[in-house]
Amino acid sequence: MAARGVIREARARQIVAVITRELRSRFVGDPLGYGWAYLTPLAWIAVIYAVFHILGRTSPVDADIGSFILSGIMPYLAFRYQVSSVLRAKTAYRSVMALPNVSPATVYAGIISLEFYNILIIYLALLLCNYMLFGALHLTHPLEVFWGFLLASGVGGALGYALASVGSSGSSLMRVTAIVLRPMFYLSAVFYTANELPRDWQAWLVWNPMLHAIELMRSGIFLDYESEIASGWVPVVFILLCLGVGSWFGARPATGAADEPATALD
Repeated sequence: MAARGVIREARARQIVAVITRELRSRFVGDPLGYGWAYLTPLAWIAVIYAVFHILGRTSPVDADIGSFILSGIMPYLAFRYQVSSVLRAKTAYRSVMALPNVSPATVYAGIISLEFYNILIIYLALLLCNYMLFGALHLTHPLEVFWGFLLASGVGGALGYALASVGSSGSSLMRVTAIVLRPMFYLSAVFYTANELPRDWQAWLVWNPMLHAIELMRSGIFLDYESEIASGWVPVVFILLCLGVGSWFGARPATGAADEPATALD
């Protein structure tokens, strides 16, 4: 029991060390610092809002367009950020993960935890901005919203972990993943609702875990919206399968030079 406690404590210290290193490398030394984290979501929201305006499309739920766009784009970005961050860490922490006392899963856990915290803070900040600027705040069931957001982030983190474990090259995986992420944007009910889709389309898209995560979150946000097909089991099973694949193959670093200098975490 004492040995297990020592191992858990060591892993916790390593996770904290990864998070600290990420914060320093990504946000320290830049004039804008953490402000950069808000630029991408704002750009996505602006583009979708412009498309809605040009096409004359209104919100499919009883809410303003801004709130509806936030309900789709933020869980999608949580998914996208997690996949990209884990695959980037495969290259950036390659030499660190080669150390005998550092588990790749521990490094990825730190990356996923930090990314979830970042995107959650950004989402809450944008909700506050939407309320202050337009007087709109929709948050009917906060726990359901958090559950959907957690699932979206978990799907991305687990998928990234599985890909990092199976693949041999972080840069190659990033290119392949970029191709996969593009259709996911259109197939995950980011700018529409699942209830708008024909039954035949729903039968196909019901296998998409991100659609369920977004629809669960959207059902918790808006009072008058209840998804016809959303289920937490699909993303949960997907996450477990990805974690199983990652554990089976073992997230061992590939040979080659790392993108960052190798340093011990402890």
